[in-house]
Amino acid sequence: MQALTNRQLQLARIPDPDGDLRKWEMFAHTINGYEVAGSFEHCAALYNDNSATTLTELRCALFFASRKDRYNYCSEGETPVAREFLRRIREKVAAGELE
Repeated sequence: MQALTNRQLQLARIPDPDGDLRKWEMFAHTINGYEVAGSFEHCAALYNDNSATTLTELRCALFFASRKDRYNYCSEGETPVAREFLRRIREKVAAGELE
């Protein structure tokens, strides 16, 4: 999937957190979390500290979850975390909170 800005997000493009998440990583890579967050460390902190509040921060945290999942070779390791981030991302988009 190509990079998407927050304004390009539509609920139909965001995986349903209560559905099949086999391809959630594809959505996570619609943003380069390291670049947008400013560094690997800041992106990791958004994920590890659960401090993401804005749509952009939530997308960066989801991106980090996908990278962590890949490098830890976990097939289902980050799925519960991904579900929560996707739920929060969908809420932001539905509410029009696109910052």
